[in-house]
Amino acid sequence: MATTTNYGWDTPDDTDLVKDGAAAIRTLGSSVDTTTKNLNPQTTTGALAYRSATANVNTALPIGTANQVLRVNSGGTAPEWATTADQTPLTTKGDLFGFDTADARIPIGANNTVLTADSSQSLGLKWAAPSSGGMTLLSTTTLSGADTINITGISGDYIDLEIHMFGITNATANGHLQIRFNASTTIASYFQTNATTTVTSSTGTIIYGNPENATMDFADANNAISIKVFNYANTTNYKNWYMAGHGVFSSTGRAFTGSGGLLTNSAITSLTLVKEGPRNFSTGTVKIYGVK
Repeated sequence: MATTTNYGWDTPDDTDLVKDGAAAIRTLGSSVDTTTKNLNPQTTTGALAYRSATANVNTALPIGTANQVLRVNSGGTAPEWATTADQTPLTTKGDLFGFDTADARIPIGANNTVLTADSSQSLGLKWAAPSSGGMTLLSTTTLSGADTINITGISGDYIDLEIHMFGITNATANGHLQIRFNASTTIASYFQTNATTTVTSSTGTIIYGNPENATMDFADANNAISIKVFNYANTTNYKNWYMAGHGVFSSTGRAFTGSGGLLTNSAITSLTLVKEGPRNFSTGTVKIYGVK
């Protein structure tokens, strides 16, 4: 008895008698039917077939449930349906992908908020209001009742320091305003300009006045000064600073600028204001900002 090449179905030999033809056809048909069924074992809609360990015999994989995906099983031997942890968790316009131990949804924030890193959040991110102008108010000090004002405990969590003083007046007579950092009279040097005149100093104290040595009019509340100290929390290098001021000095309105360096490797943690004379402060406000 002859057989087919691929599936080994029995077929009659050329020398078989004609009377055996019907039996040969039935034998071949049964073989075809059995093989076809083995290759198509699915019985439900959506089922799949995959090659089994037995030659010419497939195994049926029933259809999975909603939203499952087809994957290889953990043994790497067969396909299976599974619910993936990587399907999108996003539900709303503007949502972002986040991750903790699995993909997760970061809901869209309120208008004008910014995405901010925050290790206390489960996904490490949050929407938050931006810092106004990139500056944080660290302290506000009112000047009154003494000739020396110390502002201590300046935070070192920022990049630059901005100091704004305004409405400064003396209680009695005119006098210079001295500005010191870290309560030191030795760490400052500066180059100050006023109109066409310049002056240099390395005395350790910034004198708020002008090169002609005019003094601040004690009763004029228009006196003001702003100082920016760059890289103020650095503990390796000296710090650069820039100053701009205006006010009334010896009955004359003046505006001037100054710049220089703080000759210290220490972080700036305090500010001292001294009225020469001594002259007690009468009014004035000092605001210190940290800048990132």
